[in-house]
Amino acid sequence: MSFQIRYDNQSRVVTMLLYGEATYENRMEAVRQLVAKYGHFKPLRVLADVRRVTKMSMTLEQQQRYGAYIGQLPALQGARIAMLNRAQLNTTAVMRNHARDGGLELFSFLTEAAAMSWLTSSAEVPT
Repeated sequence: MSFQIRYDNQSRVVTMLLYGEATYENRMEAVRQLVAKYGHFKPLRVLADVRRVTKMSMTLEQQQRYGAYIGQLPALQGARIAMLNRAQLNTTAVMRNHARDGGLELFSFLTEAAAMSWLTSSAEVPT
């Protein structure tokens, strides 16, 4: 899996695009770079687009470990994170559940427009 991270000054949203084969190492590197570059933003608003991930190569244990890891990262506490998944391949369900156990809520959206609307609003929970 490869990834791109970019910041939109106008919307004040960081977009993390993940594509290709999802591995534990690549997901860890993506979140490390996200936190290193933008972890100081308060609030940190992230649109994580995993719709272009073509293969999940993370074991169940790796997915659980990754979710627990991001759930406890201080830089992500209080972050607003919107996930865009493909209906045919949900690559984030296990990780989302374990992140939630650590206090980090990741919300899934069907469209980028809905995700961006929530990320840039003051709404607490997506509608």
